[in-house]
Amino acid sequence: MPGQQLAVLSFDSSLKAQEFMTAVARLQEEGKILVQDAVFVTKEPGGRTTVVETTDPGPGSSALTAGAWGLLFGALLAVPIAGLAIGAGTGALMAKLVDTGVPDDFVQQIREQVKEGWTALALLVSHINRDAVLAELGRFQGAELISGDLSPEAVAAVQAALTAQPSGT
Repeated sequence: MPGQQLAVLSFDSSLKAQEFMTAVARLQEEGKILVQDAVFVTKEPGGRTTVVETTDPGPGSSALTAGAWGLLFGALLAVPIAGLAIGAGTGALMAKLVDTGVPDDFVQQIREQVKEGWTALALLVSHINRDAVLAELGRFQGAELISGDLSPEAVAAVQAALTAQPSGT
């Protein structure tokens, strides 16, 4: 079984981070990636950070079910776009989800690295179809790879996908 990889991408809005996570959920449904864990870290103007942990991979369960994905994204995307912040009801829902995949000390490092006004998404994944994931990343230009345990070759591929010019421009 392929090993796990951890990557942290930072987006200039929480909506873009949520959109990318939705794309990753679709890739998972298609069997092109297996998400072990995902954590959103948002740094608001003024420096306050919010952490939303999305899954608790317990014994025999390494990924969210389709129903849980639907609940998660329904809750996240129901937030008014003007706020681009997770509302109190969503925060209460997410607070019930205890995470054991991405270590807490790593989440603390992300809190320090993410820029004000940006949202970082830490993904712990395995079983990756590299071409499919890189194609999705190409739609999120301007995002940044800020951390992870990817090989130098994988880091270069991700950075290239995030900076490539879209076709037709």
